Amino acid sequence: MTASSADFEAVAALLGRSPQGDFDVVVRDAGGEPLVVRNAPLLHDGTPMPTRYWLTGREAVRRVSRLEAAGGVRRAEAEVVEVAITAAHDRYAAERDAALPPGWEGPRPHGGVGGTRTGVKCLHAHYAHHLAGGDDPVGRWVAAQLAGVVLQVMLGEREMRFRAGEREFTVPVGAITLAEMVGGDPPDPADLTNAIGLLADHLDDVVRELPAAATAEEVEISGHGLATVAAVEVGGAARLPFVLGRRQAEEVFRTLATETRADRQHNPGLPAAEVHEVLGVCCAVVALLRRLDRPAVRIVGVDGGVR
Repeated sequence: MTASSADFEAVAALLGRSPQGDFDVVVRDAGGEPLVVRNAPLLHDGTPMPTRYWLTGREAVRRVSRLEAAGGVRRAEAEVVEVAITAAHDRYAAERDAALPPGWEGPRPHGGVGGTRTGVKCLHAHYAHHLAGGDDPVGRWVAAQLAGVVLQVMLGEREMRFRAGEREFTVPVGAITLAEMVGGDPPDPADLTNAIGLLADHLDDVVRELPAAATAEEVEISGHGLATVAAVEVGGAARLPFVLGRRQAEEVFRTLATETRADRQHNPGLPAAEVHEVLGVCCAVVALLRRLDRPAVRIVGVDGGVR
C-alpha cells in the first residue's frame, strides 16, 4: 500500500499537509485526481489510524461539509436504521483490522467508521467508504442527498422563493426591500452590511426548511434586476443563461458599493432607472453565494414570478 509520488503530492496538496502513513488511491474523480484514499491501519510511527477510507476530493469534501453544517449528522442518525449503522461499523472495523501486520501486539485502531462504534460521527468517512465500494447505509444516504439537486431561486421585488425538488420556501425579502435599506451617496457600508445580514438570516431558515439547499449541485437564479448585474460584469448586454462566479459577483458589488449615484449612471451595463435598485440585487446575490458557500450562480432568466 504505497502511493506513487504523484499521488502523494496530490493528496498532500488536497489535505494541506503531508500524509503520515501509507495509503493508496482507490477512487478518482473525473479529472483523475484522488477522491478517496485507503489508509494503512497504522501510521509510520505506529500510531493507530482508525479511518480506513478518507475523502480527499476538494469539491466532494466541500459538499459533504455543507451537508454536515445543515444538520446532516443528526438527520442521518434519524433516517438510517440504527442496526444497519452498527453493522456497517462492524464490517469497516473488521476490514481495517485485518490489514494490521501479522502478529501485531501494539496499540490497535478502535471503533468503526470515523472511529466510533455507534451512531454517526463523520459523514465524510461514511461517504468515502461508500464510494470505495463499502456496504455503508449512511454513505448511501449521503450520496442520495448530493445527487444532482438544483436549487432554484426566484428573486422578486419584495420576496425570494426557493425550490429544491418538490419543496418550496419563500422569504419576505426581495431586491427592492434590500435596496431601500441602503442610504448615502456613495452607499453607506453599514447599510450594505445590514442588508446582506438580513437576507443571510433568512437563508438560515431556507437551509433549515430545505436541507437540499445546502448541498445543491447547482444554484439557478432568475428574477428582478439579475440581467443588469450580468451586464455590469461584462460591460454591456449579457446573454442568458450567464454563470456569475463568486469572485466576479464580489467585484461587481465592491465597484457599485463604492461609486456615487452619478458614477453608476455612467456604467455602460447599468440602465439609469436601476442605479439604486441594483444595489439590492447585488446584496441578494452576494448573500446567497456567501451563506451557501457557492462558487457561482447561474442566472437563467429575468422573470422571477414573485413580487
